[in-house]
Order: sequence, then C-alpha cells, then structure tokens
Amino acid sequence: MSDKLTVAEVVQRAAQIDGMLDAIHDTAPDAVQAMGGRDALARRSEMTCIGPMPRLDADEWERMSQEYEARREHGSVNRGH
Repeated sequence: MSDKLTVAEVVQRAAQIDGMLDAIHDTAPDAVQAMGGRDALARRSEMTCIGPMPRLDADEWERMSQEYEARREHGSVNRGH
C-alpha cells in the first residue's frame, strides 16, 4: 500500500484544512490573531482521523471559547443562518 495521495485526495485535504481555519478564525478572530494569525494556527494543526485539529493548550482553547461565547452573546457570530 502506498502512502502517496491522489490529486483528488490532496485537494480534499486542502479544502478540509482551509475550512477548519476559516471556521476557527470566524468564531474567534482575536484569539487566532494573538496566536500569530491563520498561518501560525495552520502550523500548529495536525491531520487526524476526523480532519485537521489545532494543537492548543487549555488556556488557548479557553480564550477561544470565551471569545466565541462573547461574540455569540452579542449577536456577532453567524450560527449558520
């Protein structure tokens, strides 16, 4: 079995990564900026069986969660509508 990806698999994984970065940036842009921006977040992420996952410590996850909740509370997070 080969570890090489097909072109379609590469495109699909790139779309997963881009979507994850967009979702996190859209829900906690200040926290992402504090980490060094979208590129820094991408460098700290790894592909898992469920897709790309940022490798963050508990304090970073907490800041992102608090920012998300504050933005949601004040109506600045689009919840899919």
